Amino acid sequence: MFVPSDSFGGRSPERKASDLLRTLFTFCAAKIVLAQLEGSGRGGLGSYNTGAYEDLSNFLQEHPMRDGDAWLELLLKKNEMLALRVLEVRKAYCEEDFEWDMCRQVAAKDMHEANVRLLRSRAEEAFLRSNSNNPVPPPAESGDSHS
Repeated sequence: MFVPSDSFGGRSPERKASDLLRTLFTFCAAKIVLAQLEGSGRGGLGSYNTGAYEDLSNFLQEHPMRDGDAWLELLLKKNEMLALRVLEVRKAYCEEDFEWDMCRQVAAKDMHEANVRLLRSRAEEAFLRSNSNNPVPPPAESGDSHS
């Protein structure tokens, strides 16, 4: 299928999806690093780094992530070591942990279910509208009028 080139500012849908995924991976990496700094997943011997945890947590609150690269650029200026850690985790998550096949399957399944739901809802609305235009006559009373 042909997607008009002006649909995404002259970029392909795949390029647009790549940009969105990169931001998703950045967000996941930030959350993974936060969990690591908190000591999660390391049992009782977790190394809690209060300073770095608070820095990253506060940075996430002060700078909502709309564009992962722009967000990382800001973090690099504020805390280079923390930003480098997020960069490395982002790369590793993308290459090793993200379930690409599962993503495709879930996206296809969810899209199919959404299409069915939307079409069913539209059909129900059309049915109700057609019935309101042609009201059903009231049921005939029984022929027993001898009281």
